Amino acid sequence: MHSATEQPDSPKRRANLRVALTLASIAVVFFGGIIAAQYSGSASVGIGVLGLAIAGFLVAAIGRGVRR
Repeated sequence: MHSATEQPDSPKRRANLRVALTLASIAVVFFGGIIAAQYSGSASVGIGVLGLAIAGFLVAAIGRGVRR
């Protein structure tokens, strides 16, 4: 249900969806890193996955800011 003043494709709604997708993808990558570390038996795998995820999200965030 949409309010009378907000359109379904409003910029605020798109921004909220973008933030929600970003946070959900961060959670998926972190849990994936934890699961990968458990299956491999090596803590360095989990740390590596988390490090790459953090670096990747930083690059994506900075790239978006530069593009604007």
